[in-house]
Amino acid sequence: MVLPIAIESSAKRLFPNLNPEQAIVELLLERAQKNLIKYQSGAREFEAKYSKDFETFRKKILSSKPDSAVEQDYFDWELAATGVADMQEEIKRLKALQKKS
Repeated sequence: MVLPIAIESSAKRLFPNLNPEQAIVELLLERAQKNLIKYQSGAREFEAKYSKDFETFRKKILSSKPDSAVEQDYFDWELAATGVADMQEEIKRLKALQKKS
C-alpha cells in the first residue's frame, strides 16, 4: 500500500511501533468499537423504553398496525440492532487482521 508521505509520517508519529498498514487497522478498529458503543446504546434505549428485546418487539410490530411513532422506533431499533451485529463482525475481522500483522 502506497500512502502519501504526510499520512505515513503521521502514522509513524502516532503509532511509532506499528507499520502504516497496522496503524490503519488500529484506527479502523477504534472506529468500529466507537460505532458498536453507539449502536448498543441506541438498542439499550429502546429496550428500556419498550421493556423487551428487539426480536420480541419485532414480532409484535409485524403482527399489528403500529402508529407512526412506534413504527419509526421499530426502524430505528432495527438499524441499531443491525449496526451492533455489523460492528461485532467488523471488529472480529479487524482483530484477525491485527494478529496477521
